[in-house]
Amino acid sequence: MDGNGRLDDDEEGDPGLARERTDLAWNRSGLAVAVTIAIILRRLWPLSGDRAVLVLALIAAGATLWVVAMRLGRRVRNGSGGALGDATCRALTAGTLILGVGAFIVTFV
Repeated sequence: MDGNGRLDDDEEGDPGLARERTDLAWNRSGLAVAVTIAIILRRLWPLSGDRAVLVLALIAAGATLWVVAMRLGRRVRNGSGGALGDATCRALTAGTLILGVGAFIVTFV
């Protein structure tokens, strides 16, 4: 490393490892969302009343947004190796918020 904090040419990392770490991080995020959905459904089961229908609709919407965004993100990463687009990040954020609202309803309402 030189005096400015930059890596010398011989110290640069393998760019393939950065992509692999990113993919592993996305896999962990997807697993966390799947576990969250399973916990919400476990708390909700057996289904009864309007609240259950509302929460199931929220879970379905949030999970669908996550799946679509993850597929878009994987296509972007595999195609150009660039960062995720604004639409993909918005979909992930919206899916996470919708799942959070569903969890809040199950827990406190």
